[in-house]
Amino acid sequence: MTTTTSATNSPAPTTAGTGSSIISALGSGSGINTTALVDSLVNVSKLADTNRLTTQQTLLQTQISDYGLLSSSFSKLETAASLLGSSDTFNAKSVSVPTTTLLGITKLNAQAVAGDYSIKVDAIAQAQSLSSGNFLSQTAPIGKGTLAIRFGSWSNQVAPPGSLALDTFTVDATKTGGTITIDNSNNSLTGLRDAINKSGLGLKASIVSNAGVFNLVVTGPSGASNEVEITATESGAPGLASFNANNTTKNLTQVQEGKNSVIHVNGMQVTRSSNHLTDVVDGLEFDLFNSSASELVNVGISEDKTVPEKSIRDFVAAYNTFLSESGKLVGFDSDKNAFGSLHQDPLAKNLLQQVRNQLGATVTGVSSIFTSLSNLGIRTELDGTLKIDNSTAPTSFRSAIDNNFSAVRDLFIPKTSSNNAQIVVTKNSANSVAGSYDVVITQQPAKGKLIAGAMVSTFPLDTTGKTYTFTAAVDGISTSAITLPVTNYLTGNALAADLQTRINSDANLVTAKLSLSVVYNSGTNKLEFTSGAYGGSSNVAFSATSADMADMGISNSTGTAGSDVAGTVGGVTAFGLGDVLLPALGSKAEGLTMRIEPGATTGTITFARGFASTFTRLIDDFLKTNGMIKNRETNITKEVDKVKTDQKTLDRRSEAYRARLQAQFSAMETIVRGLKSTGTFLKNAFASLNGNNSNGN
Repeated sequence: MTTTTSATNSPAPTTAGTGSSIISALGSGSGINTTALVDSLVNVSKLADTNRLTTQQTLLQTQISDYGLLSSSFSKLETAASLLGSSDTFNAKSVSVPTTTLLGITKLNAQAVAGDYSIKVDAIAQAQSLSSGNFLSQTAPIGKGTLAIRFGSWSNQVAPPGSLALDTFTVDATKTGGTITIDNSNNSLTGLRDAINKSGLGLKASIVSNAGVFNLVVTGPSGASNEVEITATESGAPGLASFNANNTTKNLTQVQEGKNSVIHVNGMQVTRSSNHLTDVVDGLEFDLFNSSASELVNVGISEDKTVPEKSIRDFVAAYNTFLSESGKLVGFDSDKNAFGSLHQDPLAKNLLQQVRNQLGATVTGVSSIFTSLSNLGIRTELDGTLKIDNSTAPTSFRSAIDNNFSAVRDLFIPKTSSNNAQIVVTKNSANSVAGSYDVVITQQPAKGKLIAGAMVSTFPLDTTGKTYTFTAAVDGISTSAITLPVTNYLTGNALAADLQTRINSDANLVTAKLSLSVVYNSGTNKLEFTSGAYGGSSNVAFSATSADMADMGISNSTGTAGSDVAGTVGGVTAFGLGDVLLPALGSKAEGLTMRIEPGATTGTITFARGFASTFTRLIDDFLKTNGMIKNRETNITKEVDKVKTDQKTLDRRSEAYRARLQAQFSAMETIVRGLKSTGTFLKNAFASLNGNNSNGN
């Protein structure tokens, strides 16, 4: 029997088929996008830290911005409070005046005293005018030398045809004159005119032309005691003496005499040298235009309470706005439906708490019936805002303004007082602590003084034929040589006044703002010279005195120096300069400047800072360049810089991780490429084997 076996169409497994599968799986490489994979792995690695640092940096930068907003809110609140610390705010006045041609109100100061004033203008002031003789040219030389100008009053005589002739001049020792120099640069009528106008003495000069001739007209300040005396001292060619107007020579003609203004205020007569009156009614300035024998001008001055009331209301509104603005920064901002960036910042919350505490605190040193905002009728609501009680209740704000306005003023503005009129507090500073301080004077302030010897001559004193020349020194500053003119001093007082004006008119003393006073003591028959300043550097001296000065008891000598005040304030030794006493630096009374009058021994001064000053001082501590807000902003900026440094560190670490991954994937690719090469070899080998099998080998 024969058996037959049938073969199937499926090929038998071979090694060539296995190699082909591996190569097919590997392809031409790994098939992996290693760059994208590395980026993904690196990003995942640093994602959490990056988000943390970004969130932290965003918060810090927002806090810096929000601290700027908080500072701006504080600044606006401080501005509103500062108006409450000004005495002008609470001393505001209003004035009523009828329509009139007699006068006009030019200024109303806060210091004006409320009241009604009936003003009658009897006469208006006028200035003296002097005219020179005729000159044929404005530019021709007039003579060189100096013109000594002094102010005082002339006794006048009527001279035909009705003009007033100069008679006897009496110097006003309270006024300072001066000297005008004529040299080659201004030796002409126009030069003299310009020199007078630039002298700063208050004189006005002009040249009047008439029928081919020229006259110099000199006009002084208005007032009966502002009339002018002119004395020429010539050097070189004569001519300047033609402008003399003194007791010896009267070469100028008076065109108009000086007169004072005369008014009656509430029946009391007042005279002034000017038509611009600044000190007749305290705080009220007005100009006189005309006089009237019958018309009365009724001026009313009243307190303007609307100004301080508005300032208080504006402050309350400003605080409520501040509370709203700052609340969004440190609390929940409903507009953004999120908490502000300073929600967990302890400093910001502390600053707001200090402000709230100050609003409710009792003001130190205030002794009036109102010692805090609450008993003024300004209460704090549950939400922290302030509300003004506008009712008519006795405890309301309205009642306080209407019935106890002075007490309202005392609550807000700084106030100083002294129980000794000879101890006057003139200033306080931010360093001054409210309270009362005992003052003890251990050394009186004194002015430097020189008492001349007894006068040899008697009055009247005729200087004809003698030379009276000297140099004076006041507080160490010497005058130029001073020569008394040829004249006749009728009394010791006249001599004293003449000496005083000539010394005080010296340019060196005028520049240094120094002066002295001269009096004649009839009991001792001596002249007494006293410096105008207090202190150890205050003194009077004479030098270069001519022999004839002995007639007046004056010789080369130095007087007795003054003394600086000395004492204690609050039991601590104070610093004295002249008549000013300054509490020691670092003491509670620091910054309370006092002026001590001679004779003061003890006293007690009191200082109350007031609500406004205390409040603005608190905010200023927040806002100043080295304050708490600026320091906090500096620290936040440092934290931002640290976050940036941490970010750079994270970036460097991530780049190192990237480099490590790239190296690992590169190694993998090398292995894959090796496998690929091996696979190609095997594929070819298997192909070769399969070929041999097909040939039947």
